[in-house]
Amino acid sequence: MLKTRVITALVMLAVLYLGTVWTTPYQFAIFVSAVLLVGVLEWTGLMGIQSLAHKAVYLIVFVVLMAILAPALQIIATTRLLTAPLVTSLTGVGVLFWLVAFWLIRHYPENSSKWVNVPSTALMGFFTLIPTWVALIELKYLVPNGALVFALIAIVSFADIGAYFTGRAWGKAKLAPKLSPGKSWAGFWGGMATCLLLALILLYPLNRYIVQLDAAHMLAFIVVAMVTAVFSVLGDLFESMLKRSQGLKDSGKTLPGHGGVLDRIDSLTSAAPVFVFLITIVFADVTWL
Repeated sequence: MLKTRVITALVMLAVLYLGTVWTTPYQFAIFVSAVLLVGVLEWTGLMGIQSLAHKAVYLIVFVVLMAILAPALQIIATTRLLTAPLVTSLTGVGVLFWLVAFWLIRHYPENSSKWVNVPSTALMGFFTLIPTWVALIELKYLVPNGALVFALIAIVSFADIGAYFTGRAWGKAKLAPKLSPGKSWAGFWGGMATCLLLALILLYPLNRYIVQLDAAHMLAFIVVAMVTAVFSVLGDLFESMLKRSQGLKDSGKTLPGHGGVLDRIDSLTSAAPVFVFLITIVFADVTWL
């Protein structure tokens, strides 16, 4: 199992690198769309749908919605105008959804009878995946070499890695025992500390190669990174909640040794829209290099 996990992880890293660095923004949009559509199919399992026809209908609705939004996003993105109302609105909707998700997580399983049904979880899928799709595409268009995409992924990954090791060492008080017994408050704070260290390290390449920063913008970036890391925890817990509601261990079997695509990007689905929404505010007045 460990060998399988390692091999799959290496393949995923290679695909991520090639799909992000060695692509144009338009090609990257296609790459992200393909990955998220696999996640859409897995989401039907979290909805409890078994019928292939119903799965196909849900997937087609996503494809149509993406096709409607894509031209407008491309026009906005090619101008590198991240503060365009459409981008701000769609990522803002994502932020609001994750605030609602926090409430659902806090009151699980007492409130599960109110939302464990196909219409509710289907709607959750749109609020989860569409803002993520928009956010990732806009980051690549804004900085075509993919640096902002990797910065986001690094923030999410370091928060997770820091949480894992500090949680193993000192994790006694559980963060969400009803959803994820392995997560602890020590792990949470360890993840935040690791993310803070990463944010400080990222300031130099960010300022030198991506965007000119003054002291206020540097401080704001650190805050953005920390808030993004906090929200990344919500994505992980939210998917755990949906899987528990359907009695599932993994969202799928797409990635050998790792479960499904959603199991790998759950934290990213909550972090991406928050990250983009916040930098539209923090960096609205700066010049991108």
